[in-house]
Amino acid sequence: MAATLLFFLLLAAVIILLAILLALYLVPVTVSTVADCGRESLRGTATVAWGIVGARVRADEDVQVFEVLLAGRRVMVRDIREMAAAKPEEEKKVEEPKPALPVGEYVDAARDLWPHIQRIVAAIYRSLYLEILRGEVTLGLESPASTGVVYGYCTAARYALWPAEAIDLVLTPDFDHEVFEGTFTLRVQIRRPLLIVIPVVQALLQKPVRQRLRQVSGRGAPGA
Repeated sequence: MAATLLFFLLLAAVIILLAILLALYLVPVTVSTVADCGRESLRGTATVAWGIVGARVRADEDVQVFEVLLAGRRVMVRDIREMAAAKPEEEKKVEEPKPALPVGEYVDAARDLWPHIQRIVAAIYRSLYLEILRGEVTLGLESPASTGVVYGYCTAARYALWPAEAIDLVLTPDFDHEVFEGTFTLRVQIRRPLLIVIPVVQALLQKPVRQRLRQVSGRGAPGA
């Protein structure tokens, strides 16, 4: 009886693990940002979502909140300013600052970690997919001539990016006032997140990598 129960528990664990891996492969991570800059206001929203689970940060002059989302509905809301101002119940002991590592140690660590960093960056680059990059800006500088120069460069860049349907940047010059206002929208998908997790896990499973990371973070002895 005990052996049968253990078998079913292990089977359930394997099924759950396979389901998570399959979800990491099939379900993309979506990162979106919307910012609105006005003459007297500035507000923005950043959202990260994976399937039905997500997190969102909203900020303006009055409200700065962190929200946890489930199927698009808020299930938890925290005020960021209150979180930053909250004091721990127990005072932590003040530790003496550790001496900084020599620059050569950071250079050596970067050289040793570079092959792993390169593989991770390559995996991220292959997984990124730009859905929307849109901006509508009204710009006026102190000098109308400078405004005209910036407008010329932005117009040239806009036509150069014209084949990229996901990118749409519009600049409206204001030669009479000094102003900067507009809206920005960015939406990016990270497809096949599992392909990024794999090189990260492979790197962390290697003892030299963990030693180097502990060293540069100040938790390991130099040269260890």
